[in-house]
Amino acid sequence: MLAVSVALYSLVGIALISMGYRYITTIPPIDYHADILSGVSVTDETVLILGALYKVMGGAFAALGAGMLVIAVFGVRADLLWAKLALLLMSGVVGYFATMVPRLVEAETDVRTPWRIAAGLTAVSALAFVLAFF
Repeated sequence: MLAVSVALYSLVGIALISMGYRYITTIPPIDYHADILSGVSVTDETVLILGALYKVMGGAFAALGAGMLVIAVFGVRADLLWAKLALLLMSGVVGYFATMVPRLVEAETDVRTPWRIAAGLTAVSALAFVLAFF
């Protein structure tokens, strides 16, 4: 099951790198942000700030994904406890905020946000953690 765990963590890592790339390369505001902002005037400064935040967030997602890949391939595959715990901590913290914050925004605005993707990736990471012990 250790190989399955590494494969699942690798899939999550690749997904995070892909999400990071999307935010780094997108032109603000991204679709659901545009829907949320549709009733207000958006200034050039707001678009500039959103673009900067997208790039920082995208870089963080990409770095997290790359880190997960490295730790999974070199740590979890070697059956190292610290690697398993590190990935649990990393995916748990990021997963909580990436799920709960957009979910609250969706509840407030009725605009569909990507919290479901974050929840799914967090669940896959949790499954990978459990499987790493069998």
